[in-house]
Amino acid sequence: MDPVSYLFSAYLNLVQQQVSDHYGTEPKTLVVEYEGEQVPFVFQFWQIQPKSVCRSYEQDVRRFSQCTVKAAALFQTLCDDLTRQDDSSWQLPKFRTMYCSAAISYRPMIAEIGDAKQSPAKLAERACNQAILAAMDSDDETLLAQRDKACAAVQ
Repeated sequence: MDPVSYLFSAYLNLVQQQVSDHYGTEPKTLVVEYEGEQVPFVFQFWQIQPKSVCRSYEQDVRRFSQCTVKAAALFQTLCDDLTRQDDSSWQLPKFRTMYCSAAISYRPMIAEIGDAKQSPAKLAERACNQAILAAMDSDDETLLAQRDKACAAVQ
């Protein structure tokens, strides 16, 4: 290409980038650290894509839940902070609208996962099964009595 073509190509790339930035047509991925948590999300057309928030953590439910809760708090904090600032650039109102909209509409996935609590009936059934196994093929009167006692509570 001749120098004029290079110059024209560079100019067109610059204009295309400015139009893309202004209208937000290209999806952009951000990872923001908030209170020790990496919060990834994608935005396009100055809207945060809700399904993209914390998507990289979806396979780990606890981590995903923790991330989405932090993301909701992040969006609210950014909305509050940007609302207090003057519109010093053309992007500030767009970011403010984007984060405030997300603060209102984004719903985190809240999960509390813990060890299952055994009911008394399940515990009694387990004790009976263990006593049956211990007494199996045994003539020991003590084991047979323990089995009968443990299984009497189940029936």
